[in-house]
Amino acid sequence: MSKVIVAMVSFNTKNHLEKCLKNLSRQQAVSGLEIWVLDNNSADGSAELVSQKFPKVKLIKSAENLGFAKGQNEILKKARGDYYLLLNPDTEFSPDAVEKIVTFMEQNPGCGIAGCKLTDPSLKLQSNGGDLPFGVALLSWLFNLESIGIKSNFHRNDREYYLKPREVGWVGGTFMMIRKEVLEKVGLLSPDYFMYVEDVDFCYRASNKGFKIMIDPGIEVRHISGASSKNPKFYQWKNEFSNLILFYRKNLGVFPSLVLKLLIYISVFLRMVVYALLGKGGPSLTYAKVLASI
Repeated sequence: MSKVIVAMVSFNTKNHLEKCLKNLSRQQAVSGLEIWVLDNNSADGSAELVSQKFPKVKLIKSAENLGFAKGQNEILKKARGDYYLLLNPDTEFSPDAVEKIVTFMEQNPGCGIAGCKLTDPSLKLQSNGGDLPFGVALLSWLFNLESIGIKSNFHRNDREYYLKPREVGWVGGTFMMIRKEVLEKVGLLSPDYFMYVEDVDFCYRASNKGFKIMIDPGIEVRHISGASSKNPKFYQWKNEFSNLILFYRKNLGVFPSLVLKLLIYISVFLRMVVYALLGKGGPSLTYAKVLASI
């Protein structure tokens, strides 16, 4: 049987982390499951929880908050397995979820990275992947072109997209299975991203090496988004936009990144104005803060 490394980065998510670790202990028909947790200097006792209640879990205590990419890299540099499952602590999944994703990878040998169907606790669909952020997919995401029937999008959250397994541009790091050969040929996550878009960058580099990126919607995971952030919407929007500009600069060059930055400014300004006209001051104010921060 294949050895699976489950890699989690925790920051002030003690209660979610405990539930997730208990869930992992109930996984069925998986031999060689090895669980790693890197704690990003949490102040809520997360590291102590792991040490006291889950002694079999391999724990790395960071003296500082490394963010998602650097934190995962610390695990990936030390752990040795056939598959690596990057997993957020604020997730819930069935007892056969790990077995299912391993089976999916073995049935699709050309697939280097795989994701799942993602919902919030109320079962509302969350985006867990989509098309790479170029051309129509980028413009559709920035300017809400899906409202006029354009399906291609950087973040896909239309239900038809998750009806059957498919090849995609990228999948999210919330639940991301990586074949060991990808790490051997592509390397680690880029440490230039603190959080957000590191998964897009990693999938983009893997696809350039010939690996397929796929989603299996037969595996459904529930995700409590923003569990470790005091202002999750601002934090998410700011970092998505800023890191997407970084992604362009790293992979396409300075001029394309400047064009993207201009498009983002226009998009965020329009969102701010539309929400204000609709009388939704909260989102409008959040977008104003985002506009001032990117």
